[in-house]
Amino acid sequence: MAQIQKLEVVQEVKCCPDKLYRMFTRDAPQLPKYLPKAFHSVEVIGDGEVRLGTGFVWKAVPHHAGSAILTKQKITEVDNKNRSNTYTVFEGDVMKNFNSFDFKLDITPKSGTTDGTSLVKWSVEYEKANEDVIDPTEIIKACEVATTEMNIHLLKKA
Repeated sequence: MAQIQKLEVVQEVKCCPDKLYRMFTRDAPQLPKYLPKAFHSVEVIGDGEVRLGTGFVWKAVPHHAGSAILTKQKITEVDNKNRSNTYTVFEGDVMKNFNSFDFKLDITPKSGTTDGTSLVKWSVEYEKANEDVIDPTEIIKACEVATTEMNIHLLKKA
């Protein structure tokens, strides 16, 4: 019986946490414009509001992966006030190797700071389809790179 496993990355950002959260949620279709090496396309299914059940179709290139992967996800947990979402992948290339795959995004102000620094935590929980499947380190690395690049972009716009 396979086990649920978890990978995560936490990083500091200086950009506005609300703007960063919007870029990875409601404004995600704009990501290919700002991060064309990482995202080929992002589509929000529905009316564009970020709420429980909102669907996304992502065509992304994980860091150093070479070719794009397609995933269809839906929001299975949402807390817009606290900038936290969980996306459950239900279809696409990722599901060829995994029985389950969830992304979670949390953006929180860093305690003890007054400079607007926030902590961004991406985590993935997954169950491998079999023992031969490698851990999705390239996917978590892609989340880290995308966050770093969006932080730079949003700081330039500020």
